[in-house]
Amino acid sequence: MKADGRLSRGTTRKTLLLDAAVRIVAGFGANTLTHRAVAKSAQVSLASVTYHFPSSEALRSATYEYAGSQIGQELVRLVLETASNLEALPDICADFTARLVTDHRINTMTVFEMIVAAGHDPQLSPVTRLLNERLAKLLEPYLGSNTAAHTVSAAMQGLVLTALAIDRPNSRKWLRSSVSDLIRRYRIVPSRQVPNDSIPSPTRQEKNGTVPHTTQRDRLDDCVRRVNPRRVAR
Repeated sequence: MKADGRLSRGTTRKTLLLDAAVRIVAGFGANTLTHRAVAKSAQVSLASVTYHFPSSEALRSATYEYAGSQIGQELVRLVLETASNLEALPDICADFTARLVTDHRINTMTVFEMIVAAGHDPQLSPVTRLLNERLAKLLEPYLGSNTAAHTVSAAMQGLVLTALAIDRPNSRKWLRSSVSDLIRRYRIVPSRQVPNDSIPSPTRQEKNGTVPHTTQRDRLDDCVRRVNPRRVAR
């Protein structure tokens, strides 16, 4: 029982430190994240921070993973929500991104700091890739293409970053509308297939390339009428 109590207290203390670390990164940037800054923000001893995070690299990685996991849990919920209602995905994702800049603003800002830092810190790259892959996996069933899913995922992140930077009263409304429109525009809609029996077989003149221009136009109009019975304008 005593061991369980110590473990519980240790987990609580670690969460306290990570919450403080996320606030520091979101408020002042990744370069300000130090053991001493976390100790001051969490109002604990420096030794307590170094006990849980022995190095600066460990502190930074744990901070970004912690912030990313909060957003990741939201993504998992979205996957479950859209599984039974795929057509609602654009609006569900739009609501999600709106929450990122409001309810989850601090975690979101920390994650974007992580994305930038991953450009020169290979240890952070796996976390960044995981977030990208999760979002793309969510989008792919609706968009119909893995390439389109990754493109929209990157574009959505750009829209969220813009909304965070602008930080205006209507940012949430603008972001929601933009994300919903973006996803719908990138959806791949299968093209209508023309039945083979609706296309007339070429004549001998057509095969030889000697058919008069007027006859070619007549046969083209006839083909169009078979696909779409409306009158063809001359």
